[in-house]
Amino acid sequence: MDWQIVFYIDEKGNEPVKDFILGQPDGAIAEILHVFKLLRQFNVTLGMPYVRKIDRSGIRELRIKHGSDIYRIFFFAHVGRKFILLHGVLKKEDKISETDKNLAIQRMNNCKLRP
Repeated sequence: MDWQIVFYIDEKGNEPVKDFILGQPDGAIAEILHVFKLLRQFNVTLGMPYVRKIDRSGIRELRIKHGSDIYRIFFFAHVGRKFILLHGVLKKEDKISETDKNLAIQRMNNCKLRP
């Protein structure tokens, strides 16, 4: 059975990663959806060049290249065979900002506290 991909929902009902994805060009959305399919199919065994572990927090980054653009979507594996998508960014360099990483960790911790 494939894993589910679930968008993080904040306290106001917003889905920031879904909004981020829908704001991208059609070709980029298609590439993002293709990589989502790979993630569902290969789950935690999917590695580079698509998935990289960030640190010991449990956060991973989904790496999607479209043309010269590089998209990063931060996520974590949650109980019930779910990947929770926490935060998305368009990157021009390989280094992850502490702000982006901390926001993803904050959202992950928020998810874990919910029933």
